[in-house]
Amino acid sequence: MAETRPQSTSRLEKSAKRRQMIVETAAGLFIEKGFHQTGMRDIAGKAGISLSNLYNHFKGKNEIIAAISELETVELDPLLRRLEDTSQNRMKRLLEFGAEYFDLCSSPAHAALSAEIVAEAFRNPEIGGLFEQTRTRLVQAVANCLPTFEENPATLAELVLGLIERSGQNAVSRDVSTRKQLRQSMLAFVERAVGTELKHG
Repeated sequence: MAETRPQSTSRLEKSAKRRQMIVETAAGLFIEKGFHQTGMRDIAGKAGISLSNLYNHFKGKNEIIAAISELETVELDPLLRRLEDTSQNRMKRLLEFGAEYFDLCSSPAHAALSAEIVAEAFRNPEIGGLFEQTRTRLVQAVANCLPTFEENPATLAELVLGLIERSGQNAVSRDVSTRKQLRQSMLAFVERAVGTELKHG
């Protein structure tokens, strides 16, 4: 029994690495060709595996999108943990998060994949639901950094997130100097919008 454990662990590790490689390959193709224009055969070919092997890991593109949503959760987790750290004052947390989230949203690969996923979510609510848990956590974390007198903190949090995301997307094709200016202006606007009293909250 003990002799088979390393082999079993090795198989699990190989399978996990193969799944990771498939997801990253698929994400690249979704960015390059679009979700609907990318077939399972395309993904298998690009990944260098057989179609049957691909189906052993994922039954279809929706399962791959689900895996991408899990990766997004992992990617955002460090940002969210800092945003949720109540040992820091709320304004500091919010502005640091805004800067980091802007940088993520202004990444060409992230922006392109996000656009594909949003477009597909409109056509297929099931896909939108896959990303709902992370979005809810984002909204709640931002809402907890807003003024305590705000009547609809989740609504304002959505607006703040939308501003950061859209500003980042607008910065994708800009030069470094312009991108820096956009980020500074966005952060200054957020600070004014949510209230200077947060500096001491």
